[in-house]
Amino acid sequence: MAKPKRAKAVTVVKGGTVFAPKIRKGLLDDGWIIIKGGKITKIGEGDLKKTATGDRPTVVNATGKIVLPGFINCHTHFYSTLARGITLAGYSPRNFKERLESLWWRLDKALTYEDCYWSALVGSVLSLKAGVTTVFDHHSSPGSIDKSLDATAGGMGEAGIRGSTCYEVTDRDGQDRASLGIYENVRFARALKRDRRSRIGSFMGLHASFTLSLPTLFRARDAANDLGLGFHLHVAEDMSDVRDSQKKYRRRVVTRLSEAGILSKKTLAIHCVHVSDSEIMLLRKTGTNVITCPRSNLSNAVGASPVGKMFRHGIRVGFGSDGFGYNILDDAYTGILAWRLAERLPDAGSVETRLMLLRNNPIIASRALDIKLGEVAEGHAGDLVILSYDSPTPLDANNLWAHLLNGELVVDKVLVGGKVVVEDGRSCLVDETRVFEKARRLAADLWRRI
Repeated sequence: MAKPKRAKAVTVVKGGTVFAPKIRKGLLDDGWIIIKGGKITKIGEGDLKKTATGDRPTVVNATGKIVLPGFINCHTHFYSTLARGITLAGYSPRNFKERLESLWWRLDKALTYEDCYWSALVGSVLSLKAGVTTVFDHHSSPGSIDKSLDATAGGMGEAGIRGSTCYEVTDRDGQDRASLGIYENVRFARALKRDRRSRIGSFMGLHASFTLSLPTLFRARDAANDLGLGFHLHVAEDMSDVRDSQKKYRRRVVTRLSEAGILSKKTLAIHCVHVSDSEIMLLRKTGTNVITCPRSNLSNAVGASPVGKMFRHGIRVGFGSDGFGYNILDDAYTGILAWRLAERLPDAGSVETRLMLLRNNPIIASRALDIKLGEVAEGHAGDLVILSYDSPTPLDANNLWAHLLNGELVVDKVLVGGKVVVEDGRSCLVDETRVFEKARRLAADLWRRI
């Protein structure tokens, strides 16, 4: 006898001001959302008929709150989570490459599997508490490569976040470890194909052109193509990357990557700070997604990405944090400031950055994870952020973006797939006190090993 099908869980979010731009005025007062089986099935305003919700739904009260689709971070490094506040003797980098060599490449070599797991868990919790429900992680742990993605994905899964992770393939520790990195991406991607319930996706991770030889680049490309994987890599972040490519290959970075078959609609090209006009056209021709990380770029003093020019040429540009914090709204705000400074226009970037965060990031994530994300609409994932905000001025669909960037908004609740994962600003799935205490011990041990 066939087993009866389990009823799909139903969640009802009701009473809030719901941001649903495709429905009439865009903001629904006293709105409600029905989520069934992890996806939004119906949206409305005012009275909610009990018969529309199914049996015994979980009811989330959003009265007096703003309800938005969960934010998406298209590039971060969870492995850097345990580095907050780190101090190293003699640390005084004079340029970007010295910063990598004297901090980040020392830190990633010291990471254990336990560090990878807890870094991802803490980073995921902090992301969710900032209203970010989907994250694209880029991982590196040269001393602990095999199954490091399982550890990272395990931390993400325990926190309840959606997203992807990949291993950063590089030749800086030799071709043997580069091969291990390629295999780790392949192994992880194959394992995910057998686990259809996972909310975690995969890419072929690559570091950057200046640490990738042609043989490694080609082997990574072939392995990725066999599995239909896209690439997730840093591109022309610093001029040192450009100079290296020109010296070794007589080509700029984007041209080299394109000729190697790395660029496509599935690729996330991170940074793209130092790209020429011809390279911008090549990014457009290949349909490559560009992810800008303005806080990181300014902190590393590498420059500002020509986002305005790329946007105007039809390139899909999104936002990432590059591990510099968890609130992606901070990156959007910094992006506007950098845009205005670069173009010397005090009103530049407002409309475009809204589209980058609220339209482009969802498109990129939806295609990569094969699920509709980033919109309060029927058929989309029930990933929502519920914000407390007592606005001192009128709020409507037209000025919401300004309120998000400039207002004192507080994350109250977060849902992923219709399940509440943050309540009253704290994780529902893990004991934050215990987790952060463990993280502090691990961080102290890690700092001593660096």
